[in-house]
Amino acid sequence: MGLQTNGLSLEVVGREITGRPVPGKPRRPAGPYLLGLPALLLSCLLLVPIGVTVVAAFRTPGGFGFGNFGVMTDQGALRAVGNSLLWVLVAFGIVVVGFFLALLSYRLPAVTTFLQPALVIPFAVSVLVSGATFRLLFDPTPERGTVTAVWTRLFGSSPVWLGPGLFWLVLVSAFGWTWLGYVVSLFRAGLDAIPDDVTRTITAEGVRGWRRMRALEIPLLRPIAGVVTLTVVIAAVRVFDLVLIVVPGSMQQSADVLGLNWWRATTTGDDTGRTAALGVVLFAIVAAVGLIGVRGLRRRRWAMPVTVVRPDPSLGRPKPRRSVRRFGWLIGLAVALVWIFPAVVLVITGLHSPAEAGVHGWWSASGLGFSSFAAAANVGLFRALLSTLIIASAATAVLLVIAVPTAYLVAWGGLPVRVGRAVMAVFVVLAVTPVQMYAAPLRDAIDAAGLAGSRIALALVHAAAGLPFAVLLLRSAFASAPPALVSEALQGPVRQSAVLATVQRTYRPALIAVAVLEFTLVWNDFIVGFLISGPGTTPLSLVLWGEARQFSASSGPVAAAAVVASVVPAVLMLSFWRTVVRGLTTGSRP
Repeated sequence: MGLQTNGLSLEVVGREITGRPVPGKPRRPAGPYLLGLPALLLSCLLLVPIGVTVVAAFRTPGGFGFGNFGVMTDQGALRAVGNSLLWVLVAFGIVVVGFFLALLSYRLPAVTTFLQPALVIPFAVSVLVSGATFRLLFDPTPERGTVTAVWTRLFGSSPVWLGPGLFWLVLVSAFGWTWLGYVVSLFRAGLDAIPDDVTRTITAEGVRGWRRMRALEIPLLRPIAGVVTLTVVIAAVRVFDLVLIVVPGSMQQSADVLGLNWWRATTTGDDTGRTAALGVVLFAIVAAVGLIGVRGLRRRRWAMPVTVVRPDPSLGRPKPRRSVRRFGWLIGLAVALVWIFPAVVLVITGLHSPAEAGVHGWWSASGLGFSSFAAAANVGLFRALLSTLIIASAATAVLLVIAVPTAYLVAWGGLPVRVGRAVMAVFVVLAVTPVQMYAAPLRDAIDAAGLAGSRIALALVHAAAGLPFAVLLLRSAFASAPPALVSEALQGPVRQSAVLATVQRTYRPALIAVAVLEFTLVWNDFIVGFLISGPGTTPLSLVLWGEARQFSASSGPVAAAAVVASVVPAVLMLSFWRTVVRGLTTGSRP
């Protein structure tokens, strides 16, 4: 009897049945389930505090009910919900802009030459650094703020960019500067994965412009669009530190989002049940967004198609004419210069003395030197660097050791279909869970255990928070390996090593992506350290925020500290960015 499935041909030879039929199903071996045990234990660091927060939200003096959710009728909470929803619209806008920029770079490949590095750097730096950079750019005094100085020169006077209402422009600019490179890179990877013969065929049929985008590019990019939109929307809903550093203290309540509103309630001694209810509302919003992607994430088709046979270069897209390439270079160079300009302002400001940076802008030729770096070092910058390096390295190592076997178990471990779907749903929900859902109980537990200020405790919390996303990404990479190759790797001893090498190439980029992203996220973290850790761990971002609280007087040391804090993640991202993008799109190339 012959059987064909997924390109794999099987020939089955029957034999005579002896003995009576045995009822029931064959037993599933329990051994593979042990691969998921470390992940279960680590996830309990989040699951137990989340459960405590949910119980506290529904517990009232009279029993259990929705009484604590009356906090949502407060004017401040309603404003925070409205602002959080506004951030969702901002995220959708950034995805649309990023898609068209990726499409432009695909139609004019020369644009990428200069644009790609300029877009990667903002994504590598922390949100605090982005916020500090744009606060320097939009400083309300024309002697220091670049935008204010240009506007005053052109129109005679300038609005107060960090004043009521206008601070939204600064916030959205900083957020877009950080995330646009991520959006463009992933869309561009998806466009590059479209088979050339499909592109040539549809072009030969005369389908161009908007019709080509609707018929070819948008349908094929739906998996990438889903992942990109999910990531950016969740980042927008969880905005926290950007508002803290950009918006002056007197106006921060006008820019409150749910996460900040929760933090203010906890610091002012509000009832724990009401603050827990705020956390649950924030969790419900991001979980709803995350669950929309469950249907796509649990499909193996979520991954971009894997090309096992390398394409013939002679059959690729035709090379553009020289004039078109030059036009592309000019556009790419112009956009890259604009995009990298905020980073240049940050570096030059850090090279001015603290006194000069507090009075004049980056264009001033006096006061140049390294005294701002020395001032930043005097407040514990290098001790914070060492501490952050230890925490980020430990969290990344723990994450990789636990996430790889768990992802293998979910992808190829033979879990029952319903169990596999339930596990995926839990990981998706945990991946989008805001820190506010587990921060307070976890901080209390760490304090009670005498681990306040412990780097190991903070590294474990980071590993637990990063585990769901790592498992989802690695699971998709494992699942994207062609089933025929996996079968040969498992059953064909003659070609096993060669086939395994081919299979590994499909998920090696995802493994590197998980390591690089986890290290960078922990390095740039502010909110986990701020809400959970004690002052003894001194993560880098906490030192930076401590200096930024007196921004006008300490802009030089803040800029210097921001430059030092950004060197490691920027070098890491620039070195591995292509591999990270391939890992995020899970095997778009062999």
